[in-house]
Amino acid sequence: MRDAWIFLPTLVLLPGCSGEVTAIAALVFSMSFGAWLVGRDRRRRAMLEAEVLRRAIATGRHREIEQHLRRELALAAAGEAVSVERQWLARAQLGGLLVAEWRLDEANALYDDQSTKLSPHLQALAAFGRHEIACLAESTSAERLAKIRGDRDACLRFVPPAYQPTVAQAWNALEGLCLARMGRAREAAALLEHGLESLGYNPARVVYLFHLGQAYEQIGERRQAVARYEQAMQSFPGTRLASEARARCLALGSGGRDELFRGMLPESPTPALALSRPERTR
Repeated sequence: MRDAWIFLPTLVLLPGCSGEVTAIAALVFSMSFGAWLVGRDRRRRAMLEAEVLRRAIATGRHREIEQHLRRELALAAAGEAVSVERQWLARAQLGGLLVAEWRLDEANALYDDQSTKLSPHLQALAAFGRHEIACLAESTSAERLAKIRGDRDACLRFVPPAYQPTVAQAWNALEGLCLARMGRAREAAALLEHGLESLGYNPARVVYLFHLGQAYEQIGERRQAVARYEQAMQSFPGTRLASEARARCLALGSGGRDELFRGMLPESPTPALALSRPERTR
């Protein structure tokens, strides 16, 4: 349908929308997690909505979606009758877009409001977003890793058993991101690889793909690094990490030792562990 993508934010936020929670939860966790939140009968519509957003990102037409979400949040702040749940789901959706574009300060501001008591699943969405930004904006540590694992365990306690494996995958990806930023490349690669499937509808997927490429590069798996960098290039074209992934592909393809694991752009995260030569695979 022509320009159907522009209606996605409206479907997410307007009262009575059957896919409102699923479409947004899909961006942060996965379609299966979203289906648990609203019920199986709404999965098909939500999948369509999330797919429409993904196409908008692929064609560079996501800016209107960002503007729409900001307008919706502004209306809520002005006193319009928008539920707390819908407000936080909009924040999570907008946050994913901002993280993908490395606009971390703007994304972080979306999660500053902790005055409202949230339901367990929205607490999980908020915790996931805060950890994601912290991993990218701050020096990571064992303490951050422990907090991620603690919030993962708290989240899984209220997720029905049928959906726990898929939800756990998303948390695995986040844990892998944290480990990658800590320089624990081999552990990070395993968790990121396992968790990527759950982030198919998350705009910030480019961030996870890029760090997985980094992890593979650090342990000397050049072919796998190139494959993940190529996916990052296609995941969210036009972002800084997509551009940096292209540069890494060219560098790895040249075979030059001096080009191996070059430092990233100043606007991007600094390498967690800059190795002069790849770690030998045991």
